[in-house]
Amino acid sequence: MSTSDERAASFGGKAAPPLGKAGDVLVYRFGGEGNDLCFVRLPYEYDPNGKPHPWIVCNHGNGWIMDGTERTASWTGKTQYGVDAQNGGAYLRREAPGYRRYSNPTIEAFLHAGYVVCGAQNYGDLLYGNNHSRLACVSFCDHMTATYRLEPQGFMLGASNGFMTTVGAVRALGTGRVLGVIGQYPLCNLRHAYMHTHPDGVKRAYGIGSDDPAEFESKAGYADPCREPVPEKAGSDNRIGYNWPPTLLVWSSTDQVLPMEEHAVKYASLLRSHGIAVDDIRVDGDGEPCPHGHYRHFMPETFVSWCESIRSKSAG
Repeated sequence: MSTSDERAASFGGKAAPPLGKAGDVLVYRFGGEGNDLCFVRLPYEYDPNGKPHPWIVCNHGNGWIMDGTERTASWTGKTQYGVDAQNGGAYLRREAPGYRRYSNPTIEAFLHAGYVVCGAQNYGDLLYGNNHSRLACVSFCDHMTATYRLEPQGFMLGASNGFMTTVGAVRALGTGRVLGVIGQYPLCNLRHAYMHTHPDGVKRAYGIGSDDPAEFESKAGYADPCREPVPEKAGSDNRIGYNWPPTLLVWSSTDQVLPMEEHAVKYASLLRSHGIAVDDIRVDGDGEPCPHGHYRHFMPETFVSWCESIRSKSAG
């Protein structure tokens, strides 16, 4: 059996995913836990036979759609070169430093640092960290490490509702697979979302039929990041435990979708109370309003240096 046949066999008998070459953007259908499409952006010095590369999985929030083209191969419709007019249209100008059509400065910073940047759209979309989205993300991580030249441990980023998918996947994967977690304008207080901002979505995701907090606790309480953790190893019975990766949260007090004092601020406080390393950055501290998804939540140099610091400590 040829190598390509072996890869196809391991991919459920379907056409094997492309391996790609340095600098490629790969968008293809991924048949893991019900996944639809995924994107894989390979760094400019990617070597499939060389030293394993660092990597980061970017989980999208609500409303993220892929159509199998490079144009939508990102974890957000915001801040894309050639797509979004934020930042005074700076991302639309071809002369902007690091411009690459349908990319963004955060993606480019990771690529230039040697990271593989990837993410998937799957049937876990809009499911607020329930078991479907958790399993879909775990299967995608397994697919990435089996298919590409990657280090055994990677990073995970979640934007908005995508942070719920991230939390669920990290609980399942554990710190043996995930070095660090980044949350952008994160939804991380599921009970608050159920009671105030996203009741219909949370009910649909977990099969909740009422406004009774007791039903929420019985059906969705296990998935709530802001629930008081139990002193057990991460991954045990879906509970956060105390064994959790370093976490970076980027948020705004002027977020019009999620009140961050109930989400990022409360979550950071909870993690710190259990000795987990947390950095949190308020992006509107200078008085400039930064609504949900605002480009200032995308911090290329900060994200890369934060991840590199954790990699260095892990290697040391």
